[in-house]
Amino acid sequence: MFKLHAIRSLSASILVVFIAYTQPIMSQPLSNEMDIRVLIDVSGSMKDTDPNKLRIPALQVLTQLLPAGSKAGIWQFADDPKVIVPHGVVNAQWQKQASAATQNISSNGQFTDIGAALNAASFNTQDQVQGRQLHVILLTDGMVDVSKDAAKNKRARTALLGPILQQYINVGARVHTVGLSHKADKATLGAMAQATDGLFEVAVNADQLLEIFLRALDNTVITQQVPVQVTEQSFVVQQGVDSMTVVIEKNGDDNVKLKDGKQRVFGRQQTRINQQWQSSLTHDVIRVQQPTPGTWALISDTATLKRVNVVGKLQILLQQSHQNIKVGQRSYIDVQLANELGELLSAEQLQGFELKVNMSDGTAQVFSRQQAFVADAKTRMQLPVLNQPGMYNLTISVANGQLIRTINRSLRVHPLAPLVSDETDSSGVLETEEVTNQTSQVEAMSVSNETASPALQSLMEEDSSAKPAEVASEPETAASQIASLVKKIKAKVMSPEKMAPTQPEADGTVNEDVDTSNSQVAEETMSSTDWRWIIGLGAGFILLVLVIILRRRPKSFS
Repeated sequence: MFKLHAIRSLSASILVVFIAYTQPIMSQPLSNEMDIRVLIDVSGSMKDTDPNKLRIPALQVLTQLLPAGSKAGIWQFADDPKVIVPHGVVNAQWQKQASAATQNISSNGQFTDIGAALNAASFNTQDQVQGRQLHVILLTDGMVDVSKDAAKNKRARTALLGPILQQYINVGARVHTVGLSHKADKATLGAMAQATDGLFEVAVNADQLLEIFLRALDNTVITQQVPVQVTEQSFVVQQGVDSMTVVIEKNGDDNVKLKDGKQRVFGRQQTRINQQWQSSLTHDVIRVQQPTPGTWALISDTATLKRVNVVGKLQILLQQSHQNIKVGQRSYIDVQLANELGELLSAEQLQGFELKVNMSDGTAQVFSRQQAFVADAKTRMQLPVLNQPGMYNLTISVANGQLIRTINRSLRVHPLAPLVSDETDSSGVLETEEVTNQTSQVEAMSVSNETASPALQSLMEEDSSAKPAEVASEPETAASQIASLVKKIKAKVMSPEKMAPTQPEADGTVNEDVDTSNSQVAEETMSSTDWRWIIGLGAGFILLVLVIILRRRPKSFS
């Protein structure tokens, strides 16, 4: 009986190995079903770094651009966190409440308790099971400061990068951190973002806050935009656009007007029933339902068009493998197109569509490539191997004749070793070693930890089998131990660092051409698939031999 049990256990182990090893390795697609929580520093030092309270209009614009149906809330923090805008479903009423409530932001706090703010806005298991993308945007101009006692501050920083941040990692939430001025604790903020595959940026002054907020938003939802003709301050609305949101930087003009597709002029006081016009100190946000097709234009001597977001019949399904990588690490994006019903476009419907990706380092273009879409498969664009640390901006365009949609994304490249700063805290004690040790424990996520909404999961069909068989609940069985070993080997063999890189040109750029990376990806996939099937067939052969032995020798097990 013991031999029978042993052989059956071994057979089960082989079967688990076969299932685990033949599962395709995929990251998860993004969706617009999001839950975003914004934390704003209101400590006394903000009076110096943001004297004109530009946090307020930046927040007002951000709240107006959140997708309807998502969830959001805003907290301010200093000594203690406090709710500014209650967490709830984003709709016209919530946005109106948010626009009014954010005007009450002050800068009267004494300390900067970032850990308490994250605890107050933390997600729970119920938030996770709802299937929404979980995000936090944190703005601060300083470092963890909970007391005049340096030892207490050190313990608070350790807790922040330990158990507090771990709560966010456990539920798959991304923390996007914004440091206002270089006095902010960049090592801690950067470690928080890197550990959760979030965005980290430093705003030199408050004027840059809105741009950074919008980049953080672009990294949370798939926001389609139409190109703006900068010289004419105009844009084209195509047939099939259900709604659009126009962001205008006023630059002192409080009487901004727009000309619609039928050349009718309207302003804040002349809006129609399908238009909403929200105005802040620095920006106007105009939302239009069923906009008239044609060329729209801004009428102003000083104002500028910042962006035009659109929602229409064309859906773009985007999957970004990484938002944080190390120098020399490979990354890519996958794109599919669907109609308004969520049905993937057929080969015939994809005729004429092209995917183009431009990458810049903030000063110059470092990569540009375009390729045709592939039917019945994700169209993959391999990004270049980057050897310089920093923030890179991606402009992903889908075009078919006059129809053009763009999506903005960011990619941060981290150095292989953590950077060491020589900054000291207010007591003159060097805090770099403790922060560096914490930073080394929060390596960049190898694959995005986002999970798809049910609707997008059904579209990204290959992702339905992305999770290996769950065996972690029985760690003592032979099957689970072997499966765990196989997972580690898979991670080692299939890690992006092991993939053969495509080096950019000597001057650091990649010439624009029609990409053939889809065929290369197919070859790589074929190779890994061959290995999985070879191992699987071998396991099946061994299992078959064991079954034959059992049938021929029934008495020996009685």
